Amino acid sequence: MNIANTKLKLARELLDTDDVEVINHIKAVFATQTDNWWEDLPPQVKASVRKGLKQSTSGKLIPHAEVMKHFNKWLRK
Repeated sequence: MNIANTKLKLARELLDTDDVEVINHIKAVFATQTDNWWEDLPPQVKASVRKGLKQSTSGKLIPHAEVMKHFNKWLRK
């Protein structure tokens, strides 16, 4: 099913429903939807992501297996 058909099906279902909870859920989805999620992130999160990207491009990575060895003692509890 392509996007146009999906939208039409959803529109019909919305028009046919009297369930206030369903309508409120849909309203909430649209109210929280943003086209630019990056701009909505707190500055400290953006800084952390930038730092991680810089570290990865400069080769400062720790393999997952090595990290798991280090933290395995806490994961077993």
